[in-house]
Amino acid sequence: MSSKLILAETELEQWHKLVHEAEVDYGCQLDESMQSYLVFTLMRFMKKQDLNAGALALDYLRTHSLPAKMQHEQLRDIGDQCLLVSGLYPKRAAKKLVRVSYYVNLGRSAYHHLGTCTQQGMAELYHQLEDTFTLLMDLLQTIRQYNSPVLQPLEAMALWSDTGSRFAYKQLSANALPLHEKLMSTKLKQ
Repeated sequence: MSSKLILAETELEQWHKLVHEAEVDYGCQLDESMQSYLVFTLMRFMKKQDLNAGALALDYLRTHSLPAKMQHEQLRDIGDQCLLVSGLYPKRAAKKLVRVSYYVNLGRSAYHHLGTCTQQGMAELYHQLEDTFTLLMDLLQTIRQYNSPVLQPLEAMALWSDTGSRFAYKQLSANALPLHEKLMSTKLKQ
């Protein structure tokens, strides 16, 4: 992992550099739409103190009775919050007595729902967010790792088992936990 101090002239440029650094360290490259979406989501939520303050599943259920425009905004916020919590603040899951995969599944569902009820161009973006949710979470966990360890070994095992997270797998491998080789190779092929 990189130990560089990332400086830039603007907040936007700093977030772009941080996401790019995480892509390099993680070993992937997002397309422009995913990278931009992730950067703007980080910018939009980093100043919010109430991230994940309520019960997101209840908020998700309540969206079904909202007018379309409000429903889309709420679903996007729920998906984005789930992405940020699972990637940057996985300890909040333990405090709420749920696994990180709860946020992965809820966030993917919110993006999926958006993809089925929005215009074609936006639908493609939301379906792409649904499909790459775990990758985006892994990149955010890579960013989080720059400051402090993200997951304890049991949390990493649960996240890897539930979602196939490469970041969690790498963390398990680095800690050399005794895992059955056949189980690992089976999960990685999925």
